[in-house]
Amino acid sequence: MILAPILVPLLLASVAAYIVLCWRPQLMERSMVPQEKRSKPQNHVLFVTAHPDDECMFFAPTFAKLAKQRNVAVSLLCLSKGDHDGQGELRKKELVKAAVSLGLTPDSVIIVDDPNLPDDPRKAWNIALVAKTVEAVVTAGDVDTVFTFDKQGVSGHPNHIAAYMGVKHMAVTSQRLKFHPVNVYVLESVGLVRKYSSIIDTVFSLGSVLAAGDSLMFVADVQAYSMGVQAMALHESQMMWFRKLYLAFSRYMFINTYSKIN
Repeated sequence: MILAPILVPLLLASVAAYIVLCWRPQLMERSMVPQEKRSKPQNHVLFVTAHPDDECMFFAPTFAKLAKQRNVAVSLLCLSKGDHDGQGELRKKELVKAAVSLGLTPDSVIIVDDPNLPDDPRKAWNIALVAKTVEAVVTAGDVDTVFTFDKQGVSGHPNHIAAYMGVKHMAVTSQRLKFHPVNVYVLESVGLVRKYSSIIDTVFSLGSVLAAGDSLMFVADVQAYSMGVQAMALHESQMMWFRKLYLAFSRYMFINTYSKIN
């Protein structure tokens, strides 16, 4: 009862903000490509993830938004095949199916199968190798924008953090990118309460994005949320009971906020 005067207005404000952003998504639209490339007839966006199912569990609102943009081609680079439990080949197939349901084509899904990049939180990934792997895809595909994890990796998984460090290393050190600029955006990690507050986090997310002029925000409406849930369901080997709870309560199924790092 003591918290009611605070929680009720917060809940109402978040629901109202969520409805407005779903109704008028253009209110938060910002260019995500380098200024030098905005005249291209089609821009190329690359997502860099660590494991199969990352694309659904963390980036689904962004995929759903980009799927509606005809002038944007989207690719996915997954740095491992998710072989932690010996199901790597199965998880590769699940990833392609899930990616297609998110609007990608099968040939735009790149899955790295390198023993030096195992799905294992106990084994450190070589950051230079990650950077080299990402750079090869970025340059070959004339990528304009990269989305990946931030330095906390959302869940704190070492492989997520290594993906971030590799992408950042590429952005800072690559000689090729000096002549072919690429914008790099990292997915904001939030605290545990916010992480599982669903659309209630809308107000906090909106505030953080408005405070930074180069940040991005994507909000999933009911249709986009269903798209993410259906895509995750295609990762059948991973659909444990706790992931079903995650799909119901995680703000990452509804909201993605990004910071630009380069």
